[in-house]
Amino acid sequence: MKALFVSLILGVLTIIGWIFSPGEPVPGAEVYIEQEGSEKPVAFMQTGHNGKVTFSHIQGGLYRIKITLPQQSGKLMRGRENLDCRLQVGYHSSKKQFFIREPEGFFTIHYSKVKQLSGKNITPVYMPAYGGRKNQIVVGKFEVTGNSGNLSLELRAQKPRRFAKMVERLKDDVDMLIIRNSWQ
Repeated sequence: MKALFVSLILGVLTIIGWIFSPGEPVPGAEVYIEQEGSEKPVAFMQTGHNGKVTFSHIQGGLYRIKITLPQQSGKLMRGRENLDCRLQVGYHSSKKQFFIREPEGFFTIHYSKVKQLSGKNITPVYMPAYGGRKNQIVVGKFEVTGNSGNLSLELRAQKPRRFAKMVERLKDDVDMLIIRNSWQ
């Protein structure tokens, strides 16, 4: 009886998590942490089946986050031509959520478990990573103030309409920083 109750609670929590974390997890995306001034990664991981990755015990210093975005297809790309959304890249600082619209698809990155980082936040950056792998972009910078910085991120692919709705809800929010718009 107790095991059934625990299973029921876990099922409900999973459904609630799915509702409040829209989009599909992106497994296998490559995430690199590089120290500022160096092209050599100090840490590398691929996102798990849930689209998440956690970096722990990062030494003090300045770092950047690079991600290789995988090509999306099917329902995650359907309707992209008719999308009325000018945002290409944006960052909502209080939600710690990054929005990316690229030829590979529509993505959100949610940062969490941020510890020992200056300002307890990621500085949003958007820059193609030249000389690196195809589809690789720099999505943030941060400074570790102690000897054991931590951060987690969750990469999710969004359907075009869902992405546009998320952006529309946040576009006038004072915490939303628009990094790049498309004026096509």
